[in-house]
Amino acid sequence: MKKLMVVAVALVFMAGPAMAADWNFYGSARISTFYTDFEQNPFKGGVDSEEYEQNLHGNARIGANVTVNDALTGRFEYGAQGGNVNTRILWGEWNFGAGSLGVGKHYTPLLFPYSNQVYNIAGFNKGDINMSAFGMLYGSRKNMVRLTFGDFEIAAVEPKNVYTNQTFLQNNFGWSTETKFPSIQAKYGIDGNKWHLRFAGGYQTFDIKANNRDYEVDSWIVGIGGRLDVGAAYFKGNVWGGQNVGTMADILVNNAISSGPPNLDGDGWGYAVFDGTQVIDKDAMAVLLVAGYKIREGLYLEAGYGYVETELDTPGSVTDDADSFYIQSTIFLAPGVFLTPEIGMHDLNQNNAKVNYYGIKWQINF
Repeated sequence: MKKLMVVAVALVFMAGPAMAADWNFYGSARISTFYTDFEQNPFKGGVDSEEYEQNLHGNARIGANVTVNDALTGRFEYGAQGGNVNTRILWGEWNFGAGSLGVGKHYTPLLFPYSNQVYNIAGFNKGDINMSAFGMLYGSRKNMVRLTFGDFEIAAVEPKNVYTNQTFLQNNFGWSTETKFPSIQAKYGIDGNKWHLRFAGGYQTFDIKANNRDYEVDSWIVGIGGRLDVGAAYFKGNVWGGQNVGTMADILVNNAISSGPPNLDGDGWGYAVFDGTQVIDKDAMAVLLVAGYKIREGLYLEAGYGYVETELDTPGSVTDDADSFYIQSTIFLAPGVFLTPEIGMHDLNQNNAKVNYYGIKWQINF
């Protein structure tokens, strides 16, 4: 009996704080049904292939927004990447009056969310790609400490210390990396009546330890994005670029994406190159243009184009680039229930690798 009383008292204390908070749960189930025509499929050894795929999107999710009081809020969100549960967001935020302090895992300041592309790119199964590797600025969700003051935010973000050929060199020569500082990223916004502008930037550095010395790898990104609403139409886009950008944001310019799964340190990702004696920086630039139109309530059209390029910062280097395009229609069948037919292509120009696709994403939000 005493043990039961102790358990009951413990449950009361555990439940007390939770009951005091307001928990608003949400979820999103997403399935893709796409047919894809690959030329030199990088996920299957560079061979041509034609495939039908039906996948649970990696960004299908379940989560909750939590409000403890006016000053203290939180959020968690779990996804289903590769069919496995993964933490997308785990975040707490404290409003201290002059600004707010956020701690946990969330979207970094390097984010211009301007594309609604739904294709679930084969081989990654991350869900709606949203042109995130082909033009849209996307720094993913990472562990960070963030300060927000009105329209300005700055964050210390977990760094990513990757360079091209890293897996091979580490496995064969034991060369390693050393990171001493976080990635510092910031964003500032200006909002008008039917338009807005966003400015973002980031910097990080790490060392490659080899040959009894340190080789420094510096990365930086700057970008501008915005949206304009004109009646039932809208226009969105961004331009961004920098040096060794793959350590902070997604970019994909060729099918040399991996030196062996699951190590995505191939030269298609915008990483610096270390050849064993020197670091060669890689410059990058990306553009995204999106236009859409609301035909009526519950029926929308959108088209988007993205262009990315990288080039080694060395004499005689050749630009490596890629194009991407999509057109879609979002059709609501009921509140929270919709499907998105879409056709599109990715053209990794220098490697003669191309993806043409068409299909439908099915989604129910609850």
